[in-house]
Amino acid sequence: MTDWKSYQKGSAALDAETAQIWLDQVVAAVSSLDTDRILDIFTDDVIADLGAVVLTGKEQLRPFVRERYSRYTHYDLRKTVRAVAGDLVISDARLSWKSTEHSTLQHTRAIEILQVRDGRIARWDNASSSWSATEG
Repeated sequence: MTDWKSYQKGSAALDAETAQIWLDQVVAAVSSLDTDRILDIFTDDVIADLGAVVLTGKEQLRPFVRERYSRYTHYDLRKTVRAVAGDLVISDARLSWKSTEHSTLQHTRAIEILQVRDGRIARWDNASSSWSATEG
């Protein structure tokens, strides 16, 4: 396993086990549903390509995060590292959720490419699909 501090100093490559530990910390931050805690996982100059929209910088990301995460009434996120290449972490994200707009359980599956810099997400590419629990 790569020591996180060695990775941050550039003296060791990121491996899957260390990346999963880091990703678990990301999940904990996001699962808090707290805007400031979520934004803290991103660099100030983050690029977030969410498919329908590309946001550049933490200040563009802030209103998206605030609106999206304030609506959840149930939120259960799991992320698994699928691959690591240099500073890229590829993850499989699975989410079950309810919101003020969707009172029945919903599911989302996403494949994410996360570029890591100094322990934060510098680029977030997300391709996802959502469905109602009643759809199977």
